[in-house]
Amino acid sequence: MIYCPVCKSPDIFPVAGGYVGQVYLCKSCRYRGSFVLEADEDENAELKEK
Repeated sequence: MIYCPVCKSPDIFPVAGGYVGQVYLCKSCRYRGSFVLEADEDENAELKEK
């Protein structure tokens, strides 16, 4: 699962991609960029606690 690096929201989705890579947009804080946080099930629990 991917998360916004600014607000840690899972409400982030790709808006562009292809040759140069993915660009993501966060619905919560309007972050736009290519850097996102990826977490597995164990790390998901830690992110939800914070």
